[in-house]
Amino acid sequence: MKASLLLLLGALSAPAAWALDANDVRGGWETTVGGTQHIYDFEIRGDQVTGIYCTDCSDATTLAFVIGKLGANGLRFVVDHVRDDGSTSYQDHVTARIEGDHLAVTGQAGGPAGGTFHWAMHKDPRGPAPFGGVAVSAVLPQPGAPAANAAAYGAHGQEPPPMRAPTRAAGPRGGGFRMPPYQQPGPWEQITPAQLLGVWYAGTGPGKQHFIIRRLGNRLLGMVCGPCDNPYTMAALDTFEIRGDTLTFRIHHEDFGLGTLPFYNLITAHLGRDELRIISAVANNLPLQQQAFAHFSFSLLGPVSFEATAVH
Repeated sequence: MKASLLLLLGALSAPAAWALDANDVRGGWETTVGGTQHIYDFEIRGDQVTGIYCTDCSDATTLAFVIGKLGANGLRFVVDHVRDDGSTSYQDHVTARIEGDHLAVTGQAGGPAGGTFHWAMHKDPRGPAPFGGVAVSAVLPQPGAPAANAAAYGAHGQEPPPMRAPTRAAGPRGGGFRMPPYQQPGPWEQITPAQLLGVWYAGTGPGKQHFIIRRLGNRLLGMVCGPCDNPYTMAALDTFEIRGDTLTFRIHHEDFGLGTLPFYNLITAHLGRDELRIISAVANNLPLQQQAFAHFSFSLLGPVSFEATAVH
């Protein structure tokens, strides 16, 4: 009897284990208040929560970083708003939980405005935008997720489309256009963190890719988005490592993508003048023969200063 009582008391006094399904809350959520869009993108591993927060997300000055915990009933986290040198300007203290088809968020804002806020945040009804001409239709079946996309997500994720060998256009006599071979802008440089800070761009138009790299303390962190008003088309960047002239980092896909979720792409890049050359983007969730972006190459141009992207 005494032993049973001790076990009961021990169970009551023990901290509650995290029980909420991480898949319900991971990834991007949005709301618009007073004409300003607010976006969180959560990366969850076990009970550890990291991620990003931004308002007009193409404005790199609004990018801030999330760190917190997943608990039995929801998320509890702080948001670090950073200065250009990586120091914390101020913090928001926030809790969030699932209520019906939305994420109920309550927070105490730091900074000049301060005050409390209460938001009902939702998944973007548009779903992920096409990427590289491929319709990305695998999303987690979360509360409020687009039904057409959620229906395409199975127990093991969406298989990528069959990879086909690239076709070469005809030359001038055939009336086609042949892409010239890639030429480096110069020798690859020895990379320093300071050279990476800012915004790097790939492509043009509203769907162009924005790679934003900032500093939090002595770490590099960031995000990629494009278009930048849709939480499905953004992802956190982390695990930056520099070895001489080689840079590696990860792009985290939490709530959409090809294959099982969540996963990350491991990026390898080199720097030459104003060009960051991505030479491979290998997804860790698929066998090598199915990795749609293995050994895929493209260039980012920059960096543009954070302030130059600010919405005035």
